[in-house]
Amino acid sequence: MAEAGIVDAHIHLYPAEVAADPGAWGRTRGEPGWAAGVAPKGRRSIQGWADPDTLIADMDEAGVGACVMLGWYWERQETCDLQNGWYSEWIRRHPNRLMGFAAVQPEAGQKSIDGLERALDSGLCGVGEILPQAQGFDLDNPWWGRVVATAIRRRVPITLHATDPRAGPAAGPKTPLDAYVRLAREHPEATIILAHWGGGLAMAEPPPEGGPLPPNLYFDTAASPLLYGPGVFRRALDRVGAGRIIYGSDYPLILYPKLDRRPGFRRFLDEIAGAGLDAGERAAILGSNIRRLLPATSRA
Repeated sequence: MAEAGIVDAHIHLYPAEVAADPGAWGRTRGEPGWAAGVAPKGRRSIQGWADPDTLIADMDEAGVGACVMLGWYWERQETCDLQNGWYSEWIRRHPNRLMGFAAVQPEAGQKSIDGLERALDSGLCGVGEILPQAQGFDLDNPWWGRVVATAIRRRVPITLHATDPRAGPAAGPKTPLDAYVRLAREHPEATIILAHWGGGLAMAEPPPEGGPLPPNLYFDTAASPLLYGPGVFRRALDRVGAGRIIYGSDYPLILYPKLDRRPGFRRFLDEIAGAGLDAGERAAILGSNIRRLLPATSRA
């Protein structure tokens, strides 16, 4: 049973023309990495599709109050700008239900900063999802430093894709978990959310580089059923505490491909309800944590 005030802090969304032929759309836009991920050749994709109206209906069915649409880790800034425009429009249509983070490609130099500023001015309230390996930059890139500085100045969070180093190639490229921790330590004013349980960092013992995880580092639960069992919630709570875990589903990814043919929120929320959390822990994870991290003007 879903609880009031639920905020899903990690979804993705595309218009109908993208879902109609995602592989062709991605190749035409110069986004072969995205196309290969959502429309792999020779095997069934677990990528589902939904337009904004379908999303809102699925939210209503499961009792989800609001969702944060995350940008993709596009290879071209022009695609980032396109997606940011979609999100701004959908937020205007559903201001009490939808929020959005800005996609950005630091390799585009000044165009990336200009695009990010425009996106934040248009009502988006964060940065990400970012995946340096897919976007062809490293965390020492000076333009990435400018992105981080912009997020700090605008007081918005950054979401980074994180991959568990123990996962197979289907989970995506390996991500620099130690470098993510250093990033948070070097920029204590930044709010950094690591997707997918931080690639296991939320349960890691001992923490990377031997020290405690910096307090400005948070962890979302996106795609959890595809990566870990239900026991992950208690392990992570015991490790980092309820105040640093943020519910995200990765909708419209199909999280239970053996059971479902279309995306939805309810099955994962039912899994969380059965994970042995108390009411305070559930309230923090399912909504109050992400609301606390977002700018006051954008909280749905």
